[in-house]
Amino acid sequence: MDNRHSELVFAISKVSEGNMSYRWGDKAEVRQSRERFCNKMGITIDDVSSVSLEHGSKIVRIDEGNAGLGMDQENASHFEADGLITLSSGIGLMLVVADCIPAVFYEPKNHLLVLVHAGRMGVELNIAKQAIIEMKKLGNIDIEDIMVLAGPAISAKSYVFDSPQGVDMDFWADDFVIGDDGKYHMDIKSKFESQLLAAGVATQNIDISPIDTYTDTNYFSHRRSTAINEKEGRFAALAYIKP
Repeated sequence: MDNRHSELVFAISKVSEGNMSYRWGDKAEVRQSRERFCNKMGITIDDVSSVSLEHGSKIVRIDEGNAGLGMDQENASHFEADGLITLSSGIGLMLVVADCIPAVFYEPKNHLLVLVHAGRMGVELNIAKQAIIEMKKLGNIDIEDIMVLAGPAISAKSYVFDSPQGVDMDFWADDFVIGDDGKYHMDIKSKFESQLLAAGVATQNIDISPIDTYTDTNYFSHRRSTAINEKEGRFAALAYIKP
C-alpha cells in the first residue's frame, strides 16, 4: 500500500498468523496470535489497545493511560466502538475484521492517527466523516494532509444479495446494482471512497486495497465461511506511529 510516511506502521495479519478474535477461537491461542503479530510489527501487546465492535460510528481516544486495554480476553469488551484515535506515538491501535474495511487515517503534522472498522453499517453512518470530526477535535488539521489507507475487504463482485430487501437504495444508489448474474452487488469500497472525497480528503492521499477477502483465502471472510461452512475467524488491522 502507498505509505509515504516511514513513521507510520499499518499492518494486516493473515490466516497463517492465526485467528485474532476471542469470539471465534481458543482464548489462549488468540492471545498468543495477537502477541506474536504485535511483536512481529515492532510493538508489544501491552502498548496496543483494541475495541469490541458495535457496527456503529463511535471512536474512542487512546493514550498512555489506557494503552493495552481490549487485547486480553478479560478486557476485550472494555472499549465498545468501531474506531480508535490517538496522538501518542508508540501506542498501537488494533481491531479485527473479516470482510469489512479496516482503514487508517493519518495526519502527519500533528501525528494524529485513527483506525476504523467500516462495514455496511459503518459506511451508512459515514464513519469516514466521523473520523475526521474526531481528528479536528484534537488538532488544527488540514484535511488535505490526511492520508487514508484501507486494507483488504470484500469487493462488489463478492458482496452479493438475492434481493434489495432491507437495503437503503437511495443511500447506496450506484453502489448497489444488479450484476450480470441477476443478483444485487454492494460496493462498500466505492461508497467509502466517495465519502472520503466528499469529506475533503485528497484523491492522491487515498489508497484502498484491491484485495477481495471473499476470494483471497489469505484472509478470513465471514461471507465465505457462511457460504462454504468454513471455520470462522478474524484478521487483525494494527496501526501505530513509531516513537
